[in-house]
Parts: sequence; structure tokens; C-alpha cells
Amino acid sequence: MKRYITRIVAGIVAVTLMAGCESWLNETPKSSLVQDNFYKNAEHAEVAVNAIYAFNIGPYSGAGTYGETPFAMMEMSTGHFITKIGQAQYAIESGKLDVKPESPYVLNYWQNSYQGIEAANLVLDKIPAITMDETRKKQLLGEARFFRAYYYFNLVRLFGDVPMKTKSTTSPLDGQLGKSTVAEIYSTVIVPDLLEAEKSGLADVSVTDRVSLGAVKSLLAKVYLTMAGFPLNQNDKYAMARDKAKEVIDAGWYTLFQTDASGTYFDKINNVEYDYTGEQIFMANFATGIQNAYIPAYLTPLEANITASIEFGGLYPHASLLATYDVLDKRAQDHGYYYNSLQVGATNYTFPWAIYKHFDKNIITTSPQSGKDFPILRYADVLLIYAEAQNAADGSPNAAAYTAINSIRTRAGVAALAGLSQSAFSEAVWKERVWELSSENIVWFDMVRTRKAFNTTTNAIVDLLSYTLPSSATAFKERNLLFPIPSREVQASSLLQNTGY
Repeated sequence: MKRYITRIVAGIVAVTLMAGCESWLNETPKSSLVQDNFYKNAEHAEVAVNAIYAFNIGPYSGAGTYGETPFAMMEMSTGHFITKIGQAQYAIESGKLDVKPESPYVLNYWQNSYQGIEAANLVLDKIPAITMDETRKKQLLGEARFFRAYYYFNLVRLFGDVPMKTKSTTSPLDGQLGKSTVAEIYSTVIVPDLLEAEKSGLADVSVTDRVSLGAVKSLLAKVYLTMAGFPLNQNDKYAMARDKAKEVIDAGWYTLFQTDASGTYFDKINNVEYDYTGEQIFMANFATGIQNAYIPAYLTPLEANITASIEFGGLYPHASLLATYDVLDKRAQDHGYYYNSLQVGATNYTFPWAIYKHFDKNIITTSPQSGKDFPILRYADVLLIYAEAQNAADGSPNAAAYTAINSIRTRAGVAALAGLSQSAFSEAVWKERVWELSSENIVWFDMVRTRKAFNTTTNAIVDLLSYTLPSSATAFKERNLLFPIPSREVQASSLLQNTGY
């Protein structure tokens, strides 16, 4: 059970009740929380910060229609996955690179990000004045800064230039903001917030599923690597990404799961009991019966009959993706990151290859309820960030870069790399990121920042703007570098729509 989930529920209630009362009300509410009687003590501070966590689960939840989730948009758009849900209009559009401004996927990302930012802004504006333990106050402010940076990081990568709001709302006019540039948002909010969060006294690793110093440093490494790529192309950030990732590695806080007497490492990555342990740095938090995870049921093979409840068949690996794995690679073998059979009691069920990485075995009996957290930052990602950044910054891969990537390859059962040129090593890392991190909503962001794609039909790294998705034979166009701003936001605030939509 995730111990702070119930506190998040209380936090949501508190934050959403903070609007002031109109002057024509004659009676003061005696049991509600508004800004005049909230943010008064340490308990209020805790509740307000708990509320920020609630908004990072939206993209990994249902989008309000049958078999739809924003998670699918990020995977279908890579060309490496397909869906078997005929009613999944928005997933199908994503797979054809035809995401529309009316899509609930883009609205979900936009709304959850800005609601999270507003919740973080409230904390950063109000908590400093509360009389409470100063050490704990500093930690809470650090968590808020982490989340504000994280939500803006998602926004700029998905939509490009967006409104930048760094103060909580006090007037309807506060929401009437034009766009700030991607560069401004990185330099004004994302990087400064993470640097401040580093100094806030957070625990090195997660305690009760909360943001940790390791999460802050890992996200900062990813931010720097992204800034080094498109659209900013700030080459000095490669060295900064290298150094920040190395801090995480050298600290020894995290270790890759290994196959041992307790089971395979695949059955640890997808096991709720291993959430926030080993290589799991930061996750979107769920709890069975309180805030159920959506992805495990969504990815259950269609009509496989392995559970007593709905089996969506929401996402399957394209055959060409599976074919690119080395024949010895455990990740592409049954019950690696994918599976095509499952033993339930005395019956062995078989089905087309599906995603095992997020399969919660508990849903065999509890489906569709699941408490499986979704990985947002994983140590394997940090190792590959270091390998890529070091090679780019220093002109060739050093021994530590080889150690980083080979620790992942050796665990998967494939040969270690050696003796590669700078360009060959870069391509090897990009491929490894696909093999290791697919279905974690990461690969599409890699494609956009590198302007490269792993064409699984040719097993080659190609220029993104000459890439045709294997899953749908759709050609990637320049407009696809960004998703459309939700139509209701364009209509409500006169924001300029992204080019091509």
C-alpha cells in the first residue's frame, strides 16, 4: 500500500477549496478550507505538497473514453507499437501521426501539467510564511520545485513555447498569459528549480514514495541532455548531463535489478513490491482500491482470458521492433519485457506478443484494480544518459561509458560493446535506449531531441524527418516535432496554435 496516497486525496480537496467566497454570501462557511484559513500550520503545508503529486498520474490513467490513455500517444507515435482496440480513435490517430487539437491526450497532458504547476506555485508562495520546523519546510519547498520543473519539462517537450506562470492565481487575469520561449522556461524555471531542490535537504533515496535527492539529480541530468539536443542545441550541456548523471552513479544509491534466487529481474521491474527499490528512482504512484493503476489492465492482451475482468489489448510491440533484439537478448524472450504466454493455475494461455514490463501479476485476481506504480525515472535511463553525454562531451567513449551501457547489455544476456567510434557509440546508445526503455514514454522524447529514429525495419538509425513509421507506413513530418495545443486552450486564451495544426 502506498502510504501517502490518502494524504494526496486530502490535499486535492484542500487545494480545490481555496477559491475565495463572493461578497454576496452572507454566512461564512464553518467547515471548509479557503485561503484565509489554510496555510496556517505544518499539517497544512504537508497536505498542500501532497496535492502536487496527484497530477503526475494523469498521463498513465484513462482518458475518459473506452480504451484510451495518453500513455498510448507517446508510444504509438514512435512507430514501434500498435493497438488492437478498434474503438481507440485517439491511439490510432497517434499511430498515424495525426494527433488533433481535440484529442483528450493532449488536453490531459496540458491540464495535469498546469494544475500541478498551480499547486506547486501555491506551495512556493504560501509555505515560506508558515511557522514550522525549518528543515521540513525546506524539504517541502524542494519537492514543490522538483514538480514544477518536471511539469514544465513535459510541457516544453510536448508543445514547445507555452505560457510560463510562476506565481499562484489571485485573479482571473493571472491566467491570461502569452507564450514564453522554450529557452526562457528552461533558464527561468526548470533548471533553477532543480538546482534549488538539490539544496533542500531531501533524502538521498525515496522514503514513503516521495521525491528524493536522487530523483532531483536524475531529472536534472535528463534536462541537461535534452537542452544539449534540439531545439536548443546547447552543446555545453552534454558535459553538465555527464557530470550530473555521474553524481548519481558514483553515489551508489541505485542498482540494476539482477536475476537471482528471488527471481528474474523482469519480475522485479513489474512487481509492485519492488517499486521505489533497486533501480526505480521516481514513479507515478498508485494504490489498489484507492487510486488504481490503469496501465496494467490496459496492456493485458485482448481476450487472453488470463484475468476475470476486462482485457484491453491496448498496446502491442510491432513485429519489427521485436526482430531487432539480439537472438540472445532476454528482454525480447518470453517473460522478458514482452510475453506471449502465461501460466494461470493449471492452464497455459498463449496470445500474440504483448508487453510484460508493466504486467502486474496481481491483476489475475484483482483486475482491473492494480497498485503498480509507473516508472518515470529509472537507473537504467541514468546509465544511458551518462554514456551518451560523456561520449558527446569528450569526443569518444571512455571506460566508464562502456561500463554504463554494458551493465545493461550484460544483464540482458548480450555481448558487451568495445572499440567503437564516437558516432558508432552514439548510435549504439540510441538503440539501447529503445531496447531498454520502450513503453516507458521516453523514446519519443529521444527522437525529438536527437532528430534521429531507430527504423526497426532496417535496423538503422535514420534522420527523423526522413523516417517512416513501421507500424503505419506514415512519414514523419516537421509538424510532428510538437503536439498540438488543446483546442479549448486556443479558443479560451487566444494562444497561437502550433504550426501545422
